[in-house]
Amino acid sequence: MANIPPALRQPGDEITSLRLATPGQGRLSHRCPGSDATSRGLFGSALNPIRRWGKSVFLGGVFALMAGFSASAAEKLSFQYGLLQRSIEVSSLQSFAETGNPGEDLDYYFRLIGTTEAEKEVFRQALQTPAGVDPRLVSRFLYSEFGEEILENLGGVVKTPAGLNSKLSLRSALILASQQPEGLTLLNFFEELPTNLTIDLGEVQRLQQATERVVQGTLSTIEQMKTVAAAEATENSPLDYSELPDLTEPGPYDVVRYRLDLEDESRNRQFYVDFYRPRTLPSGDIPVIVYSHGLGDDPTSFAAQAEHLAAYGFVVAVPQHPGSDASQLEAFQAGLSDRIYLVSDFVDRPADVSYVLDYLTERNGAEFAGRLDLDSVGVGGHSFGGYTALALAGATLNFDYLAQQCDQQYQFFNISLLLQCDVLQLPRQDYDFRDPRITAVAVKNPVNSAVFGSEGLNNVDVPILVAAGSHDPATPAVFEQFRTFPLIETEPKYLVLMEGQAHVDISDLDAGISQTLDSIEGLDLAPSDLLEQYSKALNLAFYETYTARKPEYQVYLRPGYADYLSQAQQFKIYLVSEVSEDELLHPLEDNPLMSEGSLTTDFAHQP
Repeated sequence: MANIPPALRQPGDEITSLRLATPGQGRLSHRCPGSDATSRGLFGSALNPIRRWGKSVFLGGVFALMAGFSASAAEKLSFQYGLLQRSIEVSSLQSFAETGNPGEDLDYYFRLIGTTEAEKEVFRQALQTPAGVDPRLVSRFLYSEFGEEILENLGGVVKTPAGLNSKLSLRSALILASQQPEGLTLLNFFEELPTNLTIDLGEVQRLQQATERVVQGTLSTIEQMKTVAAAEATENSPLDYSELPDLTEPGPYDVVRYRLDLEDESRNRQFYVDFYRPRTLPSGDIPVIVYSHGLGDDPTSFAAQAEHLAAYGFVVAVPQHPGSDASQLEAFQAGLSDRIYLVSDFVDRPADVSYVLDYLTERNGAEFAGRLDLDSVGVGGHSFGGYTALALAGATLNFDYLAQQCDQQYQFFNISLLLQCDVLQLPRQDYDFRDPRITAVAVKNPVNSAVFGSEGLNNVDVPILVAAGSHDPATPAVFEQFRTFPLIETEPKYLVLMEGQAHVDISDLDAGISQTLDSIEGLDLAPSDLLEQYSKALNLAFYETYTARKPEYQVYLRPGYADYLSQAQQFKIYLVSEVSEDELLHPLEDNPLMSEGSLTTDFAHQP
């Protein structure tokens, strides 16, 4: 009995010291908050919303496995650890969903995991609550490359009786369950599974350990960012920003917005561009900015930012990227395309921006009296648009490094890898997206770590501002921005952290997703209008300094201004420059978390 893990012990078994997690990372049970040092965590439970969020997500995932991954032909759900196995009766799950009374076997797991009464009720409701998804979209997504990759990862934890990946069984059950009159629920999901499935507790253990390391690494880096920003602020001369112009306020120019359809005949590509310009052109050279939208988005996502810059005398262009925009996503949803996006957009997106600049060059004399400064253009982008901006600034694709990263374990911790790994479908050749007209780049939540790697990012040689979100699940800061900022060797460069930023504007999500997010304990997200204000001020300061060539705006690109900007807010913003680079943690310098052996190594370390 000495090596029986807790999840497989029968009542009366000898108690051993074996845990389902490494010492110092907590048991699989994740005890209730405040009950012991495990729950208090790295910085204390009161300061730990990310840790509580991670616990809720992990518990939810374990419960989802328990409830969903059984079969109509089976009477019990198996948990395996090496040669040992223990089961839960499916009837216990059904009874619990209907009456709220778990059977003895299910109650044992509730006690093992340390589930509170409130958590039990959430689980019970989750068993019966329809997901509210269109069965046609479920089928299309699960047959897409993104969907198959997710099923492949999940099927490695939940296996067939023969120990094989269960992705085909999972897909079948999800599709059939979503077609039921009541919609997709966890209960009808396990009723539709065509075969018994077994949860590999050894894999769950490694997954839990990895989850804990991600949480710890994120918390460590955020705290370090705060410390480093405060230290850098003391090295600058103190400024009273209340006496300086308020960059969050609108500029002096009225703004005109219009849309034009362009066609790049050399690529047989048509797309529209939203232009923003001052109604009355300012005197002298006129700075130009181009924004690149994210995956499944469209140019209107940058409307507020573009209008703000245009009010200060900039001309701003925001092109559509057909093939990875909202219309492509809508085509996928309608069954008119089998792809959420086209891989060719990794090549076409940078070319779209360069074509817009070619167009402006042609129209400069007639429309702008030749005063557009097209020799010093700023580019901005969000997510996939961040990739676009970095490519235009000189970052190059690194196929060999990308292949290594895409062959690692636990890719789902960094969802953006699903996107980045698709680059391997492109012909392996040298791609040069650099546009010499680009002289400054500001990116938010950029997709960049694996697709470029250190060699590719080293080629960026223009001033850059990189913004990250503390709650970004799509391009997690600990895997993407915090990790790659030290790899960009250009100067000057700035790293910004926005507390409570979650990659997308949560207010734009449908009610079901919003309710799900609201139910996650400790998940506090910043208001979108506050994050917009932060971005307006910092982007304006950055582009005024490095695109419009007004060095007097550089005083706003200091930690002290970020502190001033968010001094009265619950959700803060922090800024550091290359001056403090060596003081920052490098939590995933060589992406060690993605390999199995890394789970016994330190997650974060000083460089």
